[in-house]
Amino acid sequence: MTRQHLPILVRRLHFTVCVGLLTFVSWALLSPHPFATVRYTSLSPLSTLRTVSDVLLHCGAYGLLSFVCYLSVANKQNAQAKRILLGLLIAHGVSSELLQALVPSRNCDPLDGMANMLGIAIGAIAVTWFRPALRHAMIVIFPAQTVDPTSGEI
Repeated sequence: MTRQHLPILVRRLHFTVCVGLLTFVSWALLSPHPFATVRYTSLSPLSTLRTVSDVLLHCGAYGLLSFVCYLSVANKQNAQAKRILLGLLIAHGVSSELLQALVPSRNCDPLDGMANMLGIAIGAIAVTWFRPALRHAMIVIFPAQTVDPTSGEI
């Protein structure tokens, strides 16, 4: 593998992480007892998270999901891609909350839905705040590629 293949590998890895995180969040929101599933596994420390407020869990999960997925479009000049991604995340947050009404031992809580939206906003804002540092890191990682730090492209 050459240095030219590294950016492609990073993009593929990033896409895989986004899909994996989306799958995990969807499973956790639509599973009847997500913490009971991991109670006797190596993930058992996750079961202690149930003591944290449900609203904080929703906000944190969607904040992380939004942050990781928004990284892929944050430096693109195409504003439509950003709107589409945020729209898809919002649709996922609303639909997963509505689908919880159909899952045994779960309920559809409007406060959780608002926490989902807040997490999405926090994740997107965090990416825009950290964009200069991310751009600098990409220049350091891929010095062979000429990247103009003022262009907005990584």
